[in-house]
Amino acid sequence: MKYFVLVYDRPNGRLIRPPEVYPDARRHDALTRRFELEREFVDRPDYEIVVLGGESEEAIRRTHGRYFKTMAELLTLPS
Repeated sequence: MKYFVLVYDRPNGRLIRPPEVYPDARRHDALTRRFELEREFVDRPDYEIVVLGGESEEAIRRTHGRYFKTMAELLTLPS
């Protein structure tokens, strides 16, 4: 398992930086990093900061695609 820390700009529908990746043994570090980023972006309530766990980035792209797709791509997904 790996943990991915994402900073997502909700109004613009995009990540503001590449995901930070932590191996399973450093899960606590991923959570600590999330809290650091929440303090860093305290003045940006439109930013969503999350930690996602998965076997690979490809896996979280499948399960949490909204963080990785553009608004145009999301609008063309079948309902």
